[in-house]
Amino acid sequence: MKYVFIKVFLITLMLLSFSCSPEDGKNGLDGVDGIDGITNGLGTLILTGDITNEDAVKIIEEGVGEDTHTIVVSNTTNVTTLDLSRISVLAKLEVIGNEKLENLNLSNLKSILDEGIIRANNTLTAINLENLTVIENLRVSENNILPLISLPKLLSNAKNLYFFQNPLLENLSIPSLTQARTLFIANLYNLTSIDINTLENVSSLTIRENKKLTTINLANLVNAFRIKINDNDMIKSITFSNLERVTSNIDIKEDLLEVVEFSKLTTFPTLNIDSTVLLTTVDFPLAQDFSRLQLNSSGKLSTGAIDQVITTLVNITPSITETVISISGIASAQALIDTETLRTNGNTVNITE
Repeated sequence: MKYVFIKVFLITLMLLSFSCSPEDGKNGLDGVDGIDGITNGLGTLILTGDITNEDAVKIIEEGVGEDTHTIVVSNTTNVTTLDLSRISVLAKLEVIGNEKLENLNLSNLKSILDEGIIRANNTLTAINLENLTVIENLRVSENNILPLISLPKLLSNAKNLYFFQNPLLENLSIPSLTQARTLFIANLYNLTSIDINTLENVSSLTIRENKKLTTINLANLVNAFRIKINDNDMIKSITFSNLERVTSNIDIKEDLLEVVEFSKLTTFPTLNIDSTVLLTTVDFPLAQDFSRLQLNSSGKLSTGAIDQVITTLVNITPSITETVISISGIASAQALIDTETLRTNGNTVNITE
């Protein structure tokens, strides 16, 4: 019954799109008796219910055209393969809650001008977005066996990118992305690698609860508004080789974290690092402008790491003033001397063993 309803609905829309041209069959813009049929496609195409693969092919052939701006594939129960390779530009794409969908082919899609949502497709194993270059908002979530997300041509037009709760996802690859407003990577329990090495500017970066991720190295990131990295159970090293400025806070909280390197970081209001094991390296040699440094990690800093931090701070020119610095660990004699210099200059420094 669902399929009959959909077909009637589609046919009704198709009939409404016919023109009243007196020239029968001209350029597909003909009357009801014409041979070419539909004009440039339906504006919104909806596939749902118990349609089959064959039904989906026919609906797409009859309904997709230059005027198609929205495609919704929702709660289908029999579709296993969906070929939307005819589409190059959309305003909106929704692929949600499809029970048996395994393969989604969007190989010629270049632009999604508003939003793309691919969510809760329990058998989805492949998404082809190999030519997508422009998108406003993308959410890929709750696809239980999806192993890979690859957006090889996505450039700097992305605003909000959310990837979360895809439990078997092993690799996230966006190798051409240079700018994004939001990049949210979370609850990807099998994720072992992130390839976003061209990213230069991001407003909000969140990487959390990815249980198998061992390192984070966003080598070309220069500017960010906020960075939050937490509860990635196997993370031992975090490196931002070219990060220079963070407008808001940097918050890092990890169980096994040993090494944090910010080789070019100059400006940040607050840097908060907490690990449950000994931090052996905390490096930000170019720090100049900050308000609060919180390194009172539960696992403490090694004496060498404290020396590294205090030496950096006491040698900043011009001398820093009115900052708050908290460190946990055993400081060397020289670090204690340098700490007094920092206090004399008007900074609040607490080192607790």
